[in-house]
Amino acid sequence: MRSCSFFFALALSAISSHALAQACVITSSDKELPIRMCQQNISIPETLFTSSFCQPQIPDRSFNIDFVRNCPSGAYGICRGAKAEGIAYEQSIHYYSDAADAPVLAAYCEKISKGTWLEPEAE
Repeated sequence: MRSCSFFFALALSAISSHALAQACVITSSDKELPIRMCQQNISIPETLFTSSFCQPQIPDRSFNIDFVRNCPSGAYGICRGAKAEGIAYEQSIHYYSDAADAPVLAAYCEKISKGTWLEPEAE
């Protein structure tokens, strides 16, 4: 009986973690070249995602970070299953700023982040 409760709790936690999607929209708030992207969590522990992965570290730049359930539509490219070097955690990164950056971002996605580059159809 005890093992049945354990498996039920395990299944419930898997369902609830999937249902509670987590993403952060990152938008530059300075006068430099505009940046807008969204990171959709796939397998990163929630506290690590919010405290580290959603905190851009670009010198002399400032950003607004909004936590949302899912990334908004309208991205010109998505790097699905992106991984940071030496870390097995995955996320999908949605790009909104400048579609001319797509070739460079697609190459980085596939070669460095080991993700899959997708170009959503226009909505």
